[in-house]
Amino acid sequence: MNSIISLIIGIIAVVNVIYSFWKVSSSQSIFGIEMNNWIYRLIWSVIAVLFFYDYYKKTKLRY
Repeated sequence: MNSIISLIIGIIAVVNVIYSFWKVSSSQSIFGIEMNNWIYRLIWSVIAVLFFYDYYKKTKLRY
């Protein structure tokens, strides 16, 4: 169950990065903090990589 949550959060992070390319704005906000679009994308990309790696570790240990 925990590995499925990691996969879902990773997918949400990827969708968030992709959506940020279509959203017309000069800055984004995370927890009320305004930041540059590229910093925003970098943060969400790191989150996606971490959660996909966590999912990979958990499923690899299972088999």
